[in-house]
Amino acid sequence: MRGATRMLAHPMLICPACGKENEDVASECKRCRAPLREEEAAADAVALPQSLGEVCRRCEAYNEPGVGVCTNCGLQLFAATGPEQPPLDKTPPDAFTPPSQVPETLSEELRALAISDEEAAEAGLTMAARSGVATETTPPAALAPPGLAQSSGRARIGEGIPSAATSGAAPARRPPPAPPRVLPPESVLAAALPAGKACPKCGALNPPAAKFCFECGTPFARKAAPAAPRPPSIEVAAELPAETFEDATMESSPVAIAEAVPAESVAEPIPEEQPPPFAAKLVLQNGGAEGTEFALGHLENSLGGSAAHIGLGEDPFIAPHAATLAFVDERLVLRDEGSANGVYVRVRESAALEAGDLFVAGERLLRYDGPVEISRPAEGGLPLLGAPRPAQGPLYRVTEVLLGLKTGRTCHRGGPSISIGRAGCDMNFAGDSVLAAKHAEIRIGEDGTAALVDLGQGPSGVFLRVRAQQPVELQAGDVVRVGDQHLRVEVG
Repeated sequence: MRGATRMLAHPMLICPACGKENEDVASECKRCRAPLREEEAAADAVALPQSLGEVCRRCEAYNEPGVGVCTNCGLQLFAATGPEQPPLDKTPPDAFTPPSQVPETLSEELRALAISDEEAAEAGLTMAARSGVATETTPPAALAPPGLAQSSGRARIGEGIPSAATSGAAPARRPPPAPPRVLPPESVLAAALPAGKACPKCGALNPPAAKFCFECGTPFARKAAPAAPRPPSIEVAAELPAETFEDATMESSPVAIAEAVPAESVAEPIPEEQPPPFAAKLVLQNGGAEGTEFALGHLENSLGGSAAHIGLGEDPFIAPHAATLAFVDERLVLRDEGSANGVYVRVRESAALEAGDLFVAGERLLRYDGPVEISRPAEGGLPLLGAPRPAQGPLYRVTEVLLGLKTGRTCHRGGPSISIGRAGCDMNFAGDSVLAAKHAEIRIGEDGTAALVDLGQGPSGVFLRVRAQQPVELQAGDVVRVGDQHLRVEVG
């Protein structure tokens, strides 16, 4: 009695799926989560899963939920609730949908499948307006005889409807926006539609207006634009007299140039270059090609790299156009073209010096800096060791220039001369084998002018750099130094 009283007080619900006992207030089984209320089970059975859209099976493009035609390629879409369930379309596969009950999505499908007048004209399709039959623009493969269902499970519009030719009453049409089309008989379609277009890749037949294959998606090549009409060829009239045409091999009378071309239109001839006033050449004095001669065959002869008239391209210290040798008023002059290393001419006996001039003695490059001011030591201070300084007069400085324009040793003297050599001079370079014991001097005049003098004891001589914009006249026997090359001037 107690157990019966307990069961009546607390009734239990048995799960129809797994047999588990649940409390009366439970809405679902606590073991398998199956619904225990018939109303909720019926609601769950009626509810359909929420659609998330559909991917086109041809072009694999994503379409929004509720769209019946692919927005990319125009293929008819269908959604399924599962791998083994029938399509969601509630229309039976073999059922016929009257024109008055056409769903809105199918109207949109027809609009997407329709082609423009231009595409229809390009495909060769015509509209039979007089007979009252419109030419169908859908692919020929999609056309099916009445009574046959399509593979998509949806009946085509017009199947089973008698045409206007076979029925006296016209079928009822749905008001806009999308009136359905009535398919003509197969015989009319066969005569109106041109042959299908075969895909070059998969061989499937497609409508003539298709721009891509409906099976594999391969695009069709566009037709080439019609070629422009060729201009009509020139024809000779038959009535022209025969004497008008002359043989091309016949000799014609000579025509004077003065009559054919005006005298002012004739271009003036380019004057030929005049030869040099006298013969001159440069002879190489050093290096492996000693004795090579370079003739000065132009009024202006370039000296420099391999592209110059006098090409010395093997020397890395020579610019492409270092200098120019020109004949000016029966003279031969040398002009520096602003090269970095410059051009030097050997000093005959002496040459005037200016502050900043560079000259070469032996293997040393030296610069004459002119008079300079040096601070005097303070009186009473500790004297520093060094060479004695003159009590009166300015000091003149000579600086050694190292590779890369670095400053080497310097020499300050008060005059009247500054000697340069290997030993016993104001500037001694004992390691220079090309220098003589006493090679050159810089002599200072009473008025402060300076002159570079070659003492003649060294075979290499002394070379003074040609100043920019100041050509130097050359004479027979002069030696020009460019880079490491020594060139002797010979005249006649």
